[in-house]
Amino acid sequence: MTKGAAQTKATARRSWVRTPPPEQTPSTEDWVRLAREVLISEGIVAVKIDRLAKLAGVTRGGFYWRFQSRDELLDALIADWRDRNTTPMLQVLRSDASPKERMRGLAELYIEGRGFSEAYDSAVRAWAALSPPIAEIVRAVDGIRLEALEALFRDVGFDADEAMIRARITYFHQVGYYAIGMQESAEERWKLVDRYTDVLFSNLLK
Repeated sequence: MTKGAAQTKATARRSWVRTPPPEQTPSTEDWVRLAREVLISEGIVAVKIDRLAKLAGVTRGGFYWRFQSRDELLDALIADWRDRNTTPMLQVLRSDASPKERMRGLAELYIEGRGFSEAYDSAVRAWAALSPPIAEIVRAVDGIRLEALEALFRDVGFDADEAMIRARITYFHQVGYYAIGMQESAEERWKLVDRYTDVLFSNLLK
């Protein structure tokens, strides 16, 4: 490539601007939703522009009304996961409710799947196994979730080390639960919630 051609290409990249799309073009949220569904069902290798455009019923051009590249879509997808599967958890754990109420609220997120998707978490962790940058993001998010759990156990009365250990037991148990594909009904899981709480809180809270 000549120097002039390279400069022209660089200028074109810098001058890329989104223009108002046709009314029938899927929204940004629609593209992220489709990418999320394909990620969960088939993995990150299947999240391709052609595939998503076909599912959306538009041409590749419809994709480029919303995103400059596949990488930009993937950035939006990992941000979507971080928000959907972490924000509700933090809202519960950082609320003004009692520790037992917060633990029960966390159990509800996990068991009922409202505010947390085990399938989405598993799919992103599988993606992380193929991508060091995504793995770094997942580690950071795990750290944020663990810190919120540690704060819960400190509120119960445990010291820093005990809170950290109990937070890890709680969190690693949940990740392991769906990682190994445990098959239990919501009713079966709810029966154990109070017992789990008593064990993890060492009956310090009655």
